[in-house]
Amino acid sequence: MRKRQNTEMSEPEPLFLPPKRLKSAVWEYFGYLKDPGGTINADGYPVCRMCRKKVSARTGNTSNMAHHLRDHHPKEFAKMNRKHSVVCRRRIRDESSIEAPSSDGPSSDGPSILENQMAESSSEAKEPKIDPTTIYHQTSQSRLNSLVFNFIVEDVQPISILEQPGFRKLIEALSRGDKVMCRNAFITRLEVASNKMKGELKAKLDKVQTLCTTADVWSVQDRSYFGMTCHWLEDNLERKSAALACTRIPISYTCETIIAKIQEIHSSYNIESKVQATVTDNGNNFVKAFKEFCSEDDQEVEQSHFEDLGSILCDGDMGGDFFLSYFLPPHQRCASQTLNLIASKDLADAVSKGQAGKLHSSATEKCAAIWHKAQSSTEAADAIESIAKMNFTDPCCNQWSSEYYAINKLMSLTDSQLNELCEALGVPHFTPDETAYLTEYTDVFKPVAFALDLLHGEEKCFLGIVIPTLLTLKRKLEEKAANTRLFSKVIDSTVKAIDSRFKQVFESSDARLATATMPQFRLWWLPEDERESLRAQLITEVLQVDQGTEETETNGGSVHEDEFFSYGPGSSGNKGGKREAAEQVWLYLQGTNKDLKCLNEFPGVKKVFIKFNTTLPSSTPVQELFSNGSNIVTPKGHHLSDEHFERVLLLRYNSKITTALE
Repeated sequence: MRKRQNTEMSEPEPLFLPPKRLKSAVWEYFGYLKDPGGTINADGYPVCRMCRKKVSARTGNTSNMAHHLRDHHPKEFAKMNRKHSVVCRRRIRDESSIEAPSSDGPSSDGPSILENQMAESSSEAKEPKIDPTTIYHQTSQSRLNSLVFNFIVEDVQPISILEQPGFRKLIEALSRGDKVMCRNAFITRLEVASNKMKGELKAKLDKVQTLCTTADVWSVQDRSYFGMTCHWLEDNLERKSAALACTRIPISYTCETIIAKIQEIHSSYNIESKVQATVTDNGNNFVKAFKEFCSEDDQEVEQSHFEDLGSILCDGDMGGDFFLSYFLPPHQRCASQTLNLIASKDLADAVSKGQAGKLHSSATEKCAAIWHKAQSSTEAADAIESIAKMNFTDPCCNQWSSEYYAINKLMSLTDSQLNELCEALGVPHFTPDETAYLTEYTDVFKPVAFALDLLHGEEKCFLGIVIPTLLTLKRKLEEKAANTRLFSKVIDSTVKAIDSRFKQVFESSDARLATATMPQFRLWWLPEDERESLRAQLITEVLQVDQGTEETETNGGSVHEDEFFSYGPGSSGNKGGKREAAEQVWLYLQGTNKDLKCLNEFPGVKKVFIKFNTTLPSSTPVQELFSNGSNIVTPKGHHLSDEHFERVLLLRYNSKITTALE
């Protein structure tokens, strides 16, 4: 009994503020206990000075403490808000003449918050009455608006969700009464964020010396859209990407339309002179546009018959007189789509016409039956999961590697599993010849699937990887030809198709220099008799980029008379620079370090690497502009005008490199 009385009469354990400087006024009402060692336990829960209750909150996040005051100590909460509003107004009024008072809580160096409040009571009497929750509400409402806006943009939600009663009730309940913005408020915010994003992006691109763009066209429902992205390398060789446009074009567009759009978008961002190449798919109008208005090198390649966009892109003819008033950068065909074309057309044609054509047809039809069952029936999907311990998806019809991996997954099953699976799904069983055929098929053409994956990347994929990938693929296929019973002629046709369709790449000096400046390859991929010529080209490029840098740094200054005269690369005034460039290239080519970071030791070679490897070998990034995961984004489905649709997609794509969504 005596012990209980002593406990009731004892003073509460004192509370302390952590050593870290705290700015929120809420710390007037909270503190931390000390641990047994006498150290302030700032990693624990803050304790309320009124009710001694612990509140879950970190030092930098005071929301839960404010909620505690509002719910359990409304008078103190009102005092805190009144005091905060007075101090804020005095700071704004007096900041030019006096230092703003600290809000760190009680201190021996100055008056406490309560003392400040008493000293300013006369000022408070003259101030208009303020709702105690006004400041808190304004802050939380602004934060809520940002979160809802980001939710719609990042997840590409329809604007109509703002008007759905269930969504509004959910948000208002979670935010304790804050209101959801209306449609007009969202549109206004979208325009502001879009303008901010474009301004930041243009500022970034102004600092970039070399970049590439990718372009593609989609027709969604009854509309066609032109999409474009740009890509560049930072000084640390990290690849950066941005979306430039996804604008509406006529459904019956022509190559003239494409040319105009490319030039218009490049011009709007002031990047016309910086674009090293524009990478496109193999759609007829893209190929035609560049064939008619670009260099002769691009005209030698057979016009692509790639069917991926064949049903989407219209084969419009050039009609009437067309004045060549547009400037197009060099054209780079998508390497991954070209290789996909070889696999899905040339390789597939050779297989169907070969000695095992009928066997291939019957075996793949049974595979297709399994895939169809898995997609159309949940019972079939459950049976597959139970028997094969895996899921099957219907392969994409225009991606050869998708079908290859689906077949490979089936062939990874044992004979008993495969038979049990066919029995459960009610599809014809595979014959021993068919399973043997498909097993050999997946083994022989595994290098093709690997090469496609390699060329399909973005962040670590460079133009310089294309030639070594193709040369290695040819060699691996030729090695397989000696050990296959059924595919030797198919391999021969595939290798010839690689030589034919990639002829321009093999002969491109840009692609060769891009490869030579990759430490992983240098000149090792070239025959001995061709290395000296490419080494000389590399020296010339190093010399040119170094001179270009000097000209950029001195641009705008006066030019001395001696600096004006030039007599070509062999002149005496140029020999010192050429000797240094040759020495740098020689040291680089003698090295064996395959890491890109080693280019920092060879600044001239690094500049050449950036110049030529800025170009992507694939146009895949622009396809991601219109997709949200595996779903295609459409303006009608999101109740957006074309202009607002473009702004949403660009904000979403560029959220990693701009602050418009923060």
